[in-house]
Amino acid sequence: MGRRLLSLLVILLFPLTLAAPVQAAPEPPPGVVVGQQDGRGAGATPKVPAVGETRSGGHLVKTTTPAPQRTEGGTGAMARATPRAGTAAAFNESYGDDQYLTAPTQWWTVNGWTIEQIYDYAQSQGARVSDIAHQPGTQLTFTATLVKNAGAYWVRSWGLYYGLTDQGVVGLANYTGTRPASVARYWTADGWRFAVALVDNTGDGARPWWWYYGDTSFVLAQQQATGARPVKLRPFDAGGGARWYDLLMTGWSSQQFWWWLGGSDAQINNLANQNGARLVDAARNDDGTFNAIMLRNTSGPGPGWWYGLGHDQLNLKTLRKGARLISAQGYVENGQTLFVGVMTREVTGADQARAMVQNTMLHTAWLNGTSAIAELSDGTLGTFQAYYGDVSGMDVRVRVASVSKTFAAAELLRLAAAGKVSLGARVSQYLPGVTGGDQITLRNLLQHTSGLYNFTDDLPSFGTTMTQGFTNQQLLDIVNRHARLFTPGSRYSYSNSNYLVIGMIIERVSGRTYPDQMSRDLIGPFGLTGTSVPTDTAISSVRLRGHWWNPATSTRVETTGQNASRWAAGGQMVSTIPELNLFYKYLLVGYVTGASWLNEMKSNLVYTGEGSKWAGMGIFRTTLSCGKNVWWHDGRVPGYRTWSVHSENGQRSLSWAYSEGSANPVNFDDEFIDNVFCLL
Repeated sequence: MGRRLLSLLVILLFPLTLAAPVQAAPEPPPGVVVGQQDGRGAGATPKVPAVGETRSGGHLVKTTTPAPQRTEGGTGAMARATPRAGTAAAFNESYGDDQYLTAPTQWWTVNGWTIEQIYDYAQSQGARVSDIAHQPGTQLTFTATLVKNAGAYWVRSWGLYYGLTDQGVVGLANYTGTRPASVARYWTADGWRFAVALVDNTGDGARPWWWYYGDTSFVLAQQQATGARPVKLRPFDAGGGARWYDLLMTGWSSQQFWWWLGGSDAQINNLANQNGARLVDAARNDDGTFNAIMLRNTSGPGPGWWYGLGHDQLNLKTLRKGARLISAQGYVENGQTLFVGVMTREVTGADQARAMVQNTMLHTAWLNGTSAIAELSDGTLGTFQAYYGDVSGMDVRVRVASVSKTFAAAELLRLAAAGKVSLGARVSQYLPGVTGGDQITLRNLLQHTSGLYNFTDDLPSFGTTMTQGFTNQQLLDIVNRHARLFTPGSRYSYSNSNYLVIGMIIERVSGRTYPDQMSRDLIGPFGLTGTSVPTDTAISSVRLRGHWWNPATSTRVETTGQNASRWAAGGQMVSTIPELNLFYKYLLVGYVTGASWLNEMKSNLVYTGEGSKWAGMGIFRTTLSCGKNVWWHDGRVPGYRTWSVHSENGQRSLSWAYSEGSANPVNFDDEFIDNVFCLL
């Protein structure tokens, strides 16, 4: 019957009280996470046309499960069992079905462990194994996902075995009144052997199950003959370059399902989108195609499936999405072991929001070895805050860099609303002495279509002049030393010089210094007590410390005390993360500029040439993978990275900042935006 871990044939576990829901697994097993690779292939893609029953390059089976029945027949290379007890009338469909279940639970994933280690860890956590996979290129180490054996996930008994033959798996399951939840195949000197995770198959949760293995046509035929729902579909090399599959199925399923052998990531995503489905299992074939199983999605936007990641990276990504990892299947590409991972949505609403914010900031601070802070504010879900590293609280000051541009643009629009400037007027009308100023309009400045040379490209080395002060005129002199890059209005080109000039115009028109005018007209009236416009190295002692990797010396340098004047109006502000959210909320409901000028700010957008990114006046609009628009600005000065991203009406606001302290800083910025605005 093969080697086993248990003194008895099954583990008997008594019911436990429901554990408090959590949104994150524990820290990953010991090891060093060196960075994040780009995951290729995601479940969240735009809606697409219908997928037909057949597609070149893959085999699609689309099925609505028939009425429950016990199928006793079957031929070929197969293993089959029927439950000891249970009737259709008393059937508990969710019992022991971790793909079907989406209730919150604790979960874990491990990789490169022996079966003994996995079993001992499960026992220590009060967990059970829900998926097991052999680690490529090894003899007896495995990848596993586990769930807490409590609440909706509780089963009366479960087991974990290895060293079994195919008939040994069947005999063990029949003898113990269990069924395979997952089977992992591996090659030995004695031929194929199997590790199996078993769950109780008695009482009201009993159901028929089938395990077939063979080539494509064989497994397709067996599924069609039984009408059963595929649960696991894993490829293996049958010799001579032939690809065969292990197909594990279960009966009595009311949920509509689909499965695909040998499809591309795009084909699988398209099928899921077209049918409102979510993936519950995926594996990669040696030719780069995928096999996938899907169920009808009834739990809201899903976290998707991902490939091209290391195991630790997959685990951390799942945590940042507030999701549960259902399965992790390893494969080898260019000598490197990577993983296909399938996630499911469990926590919803406030719990998921909290998990996203906390885990994204934790991983950002941890992997960069610095500090990170974030706030998500939602009119329905509430407010969620997190900070890690050398940060004392949410009131810490942050150098917001180019997020300053939204403030500068808003102030110029307030002056326009007061009739003091006209957006169509030439720069030279308000500020003589700017190269080409008689052809550049204020609107060109606001939308980065002026053609002005970017003065920050010609500043002296930051590493040697970090604390040096600059006047606006000195910075403008840099601009004027360079020819205009193009005819104003002819195209987009991001330039800090545009907002240097805007700041100088605000000074000329208001008769005050830029910091004084911003304080009197914008910062003070809107209660932004933690926001300021420094012109020197000053910053509150309650601040996020900045760290920067100096490429000239290959050393990490603290930049907290840098002189803000070198960035001018487009980058010199200091604020708090909550106040960034507050300001943008006021802005996007029209409180700051008035409704008509807000519309002006968001209208006649200019394409930036980058994906779906369009430039308004001091603010950008991007269409996300789910089709939603967000309005935002980001900023970077040495040592500080800041983002502020918002829904159309400002009802959902997300701002965060962190310090970049290495030559290759890690970030999850795009992922964070997509998670918060598409999955919640």
